[in-house]
Amino acid sequence: MANVLVTHGVGNMDVWLKGGAEREKLFAPFCSSYRIYRHADSNRVAIASENVDLEKMGAFMSSPEVQAGMKAHTVLEPIEVFVEVPGGK
Repeated sequence: MANVLVTHGVGNMDVWLKGGAEREKLFAPFCSSYRIYRHADSNRVAIASENVDLEKMGAFMSSPEVQAGMKAHTVLEPIEVFVEVPGGK
């Protein structure tokens, strides 16, 4: 299990933010919890997830259901994934 930070742009912040209930349902199988951060000056977000099963997350990201949801929620490429370095300081 790892802690992961994912960042990406969004085409319409209001649309993206309204997808919170759907994200909660979709993220549950691969992480124990997550927090959302919004960039102060642009339409970018960061999602900090805890106790992530990286294998399940990879399958999640490539699933047709998620690809369709990303389009509907105006997620923009590139999507950047950062994995916490254990003991990193």
